[in-house]
Amino acid sequence: MTTPAKSSALLPLVAILKACPAHDNGFSEETLSKTWERFKQRDRESGDELPPAVMAGLILYDKQFAQLLNEAERSQMAALAEMALERYRQKTNPPNKLGKIIAAALKEST
Repeated sequence: MTTPAKSSALLPLVAILKACPAHDNGFSEETLSKTWERFKQRDRESGDELPPAVMAGLILYDKQFAQLLNEAERSQMAALAEMALERYRQKTNPPNKLGKIIAAALKEST
């Protein structure tokens, strides 16, 4: 909990941070959920073409589909997926104490 004095001292900083274009990174739990739902709604029975994103997911998830790529290709795909996941985590969960304090102050002010 912050005291009123601490909270009011952060208000100018909060205003500056909210105005910063980097503040809205476009990633949130809500965005993740909505995108995942749209991703799952692809209708294979109506003849929709299988998109590369689905194939990539199947290759990473299932050993049978993984056989479509050689070991080096699978390793490269897995490494890229890990890198993307790490970047997502960094954008949605600040990796340092100061970042967490700022994120908490921003949440309190909204």
